[in-house]
Amino acid sequence: MFIEPNIIDMTIVIEKYINHLKINRLSKTTIKNYKVTLNQFLNFIIETRGSKYIQEDVIKEIIDDFLQYLDSDKYNYQTRSINAKRNTLTGLFKYANEEELINISVTHKLKSLKIDKTKDKPILKKDEIDKILKFLDQDISLENNKTYANTEDKYYNMYYKIRNRFLFNLFIYTGLRISETAKVMWDDINLESKLLTVTGKGNKTRWVPLNSKLMFEYFKYKTAVERLEKTCITENVSLNDRIYNSVYMFPSLYRNNNDLPISTRRITIIIKDILERSQVNIHRNIDKKITPHSLRHTFATYLLDSGVPVRIVSDILGHSRTSTTYDNYIQIINKNRMFDEIEKLTY
Repeated sequence: MFIEPNIIDMTIVIEKYINHLKINRLSKTTIKNYKVTLNQFLNFIIETRGSKYIQEDVIKEIIDDFLQYLDSDKYNYQTRSINAKRNTLTGLFKYANEEELINISVTHKLKSLKIDKTKDKPILKKDEIDKILKFLDQDISLENNKTYANTEDKYYNMYYKIRNRFLFNLFIYTGLRISETAKVMWDDINLESKLLTVTGKGNKTRWVPLNSKLMFEYFKYKTAVERLEKTCITENVSLNDRIYNSVYMFPSLYRNNNDLPISTRRITIIIKDILERSQVNIHRNIDKKITPHSLRHTFATYLLDSGVPVRIVSDILGHSRTSTTYDNYIQIINKNRMFDEIEKLTY
């Protein structure tokens, strides 16, 4: 199909950019996230312009409209989410300029918005952590005493309970991202060095030291899974063998017949369910609700507040720059300490 010189087929531009990302070996998770924004942008163009073909001289106008659309009450995006989408489009148009697919420059319109880095990040209080851990233990105890008509249901539910307990412990003692947690393999834990090998953003590898309490929970989880396998063999109960044989610590039991890790969406559902059933979020305001990512903030905040150097915390979290750790946590900790110190003033 002949297209006039100043007419752009955005489908082709986006497809070429995604292929460019694959060639440069960006992680599947990163590409997946980019696709969400790029498809959203393409659908916006088709819905508002009636076609995937657009004139080059209206691209700036389309970007302005799209940014206004993202900022609408319909989505209620956080500033960081808006910036992630702006960065995706910046990459798209930079690539399009370099490949001469588009001649007009628009990246100046996509600069990141300023973020208030002194804003408090919701974290779990120590008594809330204790409350959740006690709840998870009680949940397992109650499961042991339940009666089921179907033995398979009983053992599946028991597995879910012991898995969820260790999943929560792994979050609060390592500060891993959800995507990193999903992909943890049994072989990633070195028992001699007490280090966890983590593949993070950009496929970068780092090593996270394991707290003795987490090591204890690890052995409890591993032993419980092994005991479950023996019990099922003895009682001739058939469960999904990925529970015992998967290379992943948290295998997916639903995604076809391949050995795949649990999905990040499933982890989010599990953690939200734990927070809801333990009633931790029930008394919090909407902007103070704990989310799965809050567990990472909890880990980092308590580590820094305990006097661990910023450089070490930055390495454990997998931040490429120490300034990221400082901006995200130190200023907030210092602000909270100011309130504690000012109370010491007496006349």
